[in-house]
Order: sequence, then C-alpha cells, then structure tokens
Amino acid sequence: MKKGLLQGIEMGLELKFGSEELTILPEIAQIQDVEILRVILTSMKIKTVNTLK
Repeated sequence: MKKGLLQGIEMGLELKFGSEELTILPEIAQIQDVEILRVILTSMKIKTVNTLK
C-alpha cells in the first residue's frame, strides 16, 4: 500500500510541479502512516482535460 501511494505522490509531484520538486520525495517516503500518505496524494488533485482536440 505504502509503495503504491508513494508512486502516486511521485507522479503527482512531477506532473504538477516538474521534476525539480522530486527532491522532497525522500522526506515524504519517511512517513510511515499510510493514512497521511493517502491525504497527501488526494490533496494533489490535478486538473485534467476531456479531450486533446
């Protein structure tokens, strides 16, 4: 569960802020509470588009 949440957080950080912000990932990875990681991931809502046209 933790690994999947961390992968989602990593993807969210990169998509939302670019690869420069991945420097914070090791600090986030130290969090052991899965519920806190879940909150972090869900708080990173990314606007999506319905179509590429």
